[in-house]
Amino acid sequence: MEKKTHGPAFVRRQIPLTDCPSCAGKGLIKGLFHQLECIGCHASGLVHAETLEPLPVEDLVVQLGMLIRRERHLATLPQEPMTMADLYQQTNTRGPGGSAMKGD
Repeated sequence: MEKKTHGPAFVRRQIPLTDCPSCAGKGLIKGLFHQLECIGCHASGLVHAETLEPLPVEDLVVQLGMLIRRERHLATLPQEPMTMADLYQQTNTRGPGGSAMKGD
């Protein structure tokens, strides 16, 4: 049994997005002599993944902002530790004056 809800949700959820089938995710379609904005996705290149319908512009702005923040967060996550071989190939700037003495 589902919970009854009244009004809008308190937390915005990320909507699954996929490339627009009309423009292949480019946001533009090729006209006879020039490029036109794709009307299938409001020139964003992204549509709802399940229904393939364009999102309203207000929701699209919010979803793109959430997507950018998620990608930025994933880029700042710690990466796997370096091996000794990787450390050996890096420049050694710990010497006097930032010299690159490897010591062998």
